[in-house]
Amino acid sequence: MNIRESTPADLAACAWFFAEVFNAAPWDENWTEESSLQRLSDCAATPNFLGMVAGDDAGIAALAFGYWQRYQEEKHYYLLEFCVANDRQGEGIGTRLIEALHARLQNDGVHRIYTLTARETPAQDFYEKAGFYVSPKMILMARRY
Repeated sequence: MNIRESTPADLAACAWFFAEVFNAAPWDENWTEESSLQRLSDCAATPNFLGMVAGDDAGIAALAFGYWQRYQEEKHYYLLEFCVANDRQGEGIGTRLIEALHARLQNDGVHRIYTLTARETPAQDFYEKAGFYVSPKMILMARRY
């Protein structure tokens, strides 16, 4: 398994992969080639973007896209998108990718990683096993239009 920083040349393949993962269970979302490419392109265009891709001869197996921001005297990384191929989950690929991301961020002086995910899902379980916790200080709030 090769884990490396993503490049602009990866965007089309990552978008196809992203849609394939999130259009399947348990997410059952409705990503198109265009909407997933726009989503990941927007992520990549964010200042201080850092994306990582895990892959092998079979292609992309996992991706992590996010960016860091300064918060007072610290840097905080916002993990916007993280996914593992549906047929490769349970192989440790996601764990290796999140550990590689963590090591890279520590090396870059990042102090915290934040992410959003659906409650009571395998994703929440994964993040908790990777050392994430439900923040007692922060909440997600939304307003529909």
